[in-house]
Amino acid sequence: MKKLLSLGLLFGSLVLNAEVFDYNLWAKDLQTLIELNKTSSTLQGDDTNHNQVRDDVENYIKKKFSGDEFQKIMFLEAARKIQQIITLPKEATVQTHKKLDDELLQIYTCRDFIIFKHSDANVQKSISEKSEFKEQVLNTTKRLQAYISHKQKIPFKLSIPSDGELKRQKDSCEKLYSKIKSESKKTTTLTAK
Repeated sequence: MKKLLSLGLLFGSLVLNAEVFDYNLWAKDLQTLIELNKTSSTLQGDDTNHNQVRDDVENYIKKKFSGDEFQKIMFLEAARKIQQIITLPKEATVQTHKKLDDELLQIYTCRDFIIFKHSDANVQKSISEKSEFKEQVLNTTKRLQAYISHKQKIPFKLSIPSDGELKRQKDSCEKLYSKIKSESKKTTTLTAK
C-alpha cells in the first residue's frame, strides 16, 4: 500500500511540476518501485525458477561472481542451504538443524580452501564477500531471526575431523573445483566459437 501511495504522490507531483520534469528520472524511479514491489519479504521470498534460491539472492550472486564460476556455484549452493535452514518447520529436529548446518559449513570450507589454494586470495576480500553474501540472504528481520534461532538449537560441541575425513573432504572439494573449471572452459570455448 505504501508503494502505491508513493507512486501516487510521485505521479501527482509530476503533474504539478510538468515543466521541470525529467522523464528519464521518472522512468528510473518507476522501475525501482516496480522492482521493490516484486521483492518479497517473507521467509520464502520469490523463486520464479524454482531452484530453491530466492531471485534477489540469485541475481546478486550471478552479478557479483560473474567472472568466477566456482564461487558463483558455491554461493548459490550456500544460499540454497540457508534457505532450507530458515524455512525449516518449528518441529524440525535438532539433528536436522545440525545436518544442514554441517553441510553449510562444508560449502564455506570448500570455497575457502580452493580460493586460498588456487589463487592469490586476499583474506580480507574473501571475508568481506562472505559477509556481503550473508547480508543479502538474511536481509530481513524475520530471516535473520530464523537463522539465529536455528543456530541456538544446535548444541555446541567442538569436533575435529580425523585426518582421513579431512583428506576425503579436500579430495571431494578438489574434484568439484576441477569439474567446475572444466565445464567453465568448455562453455567459454563454445561461446567463443
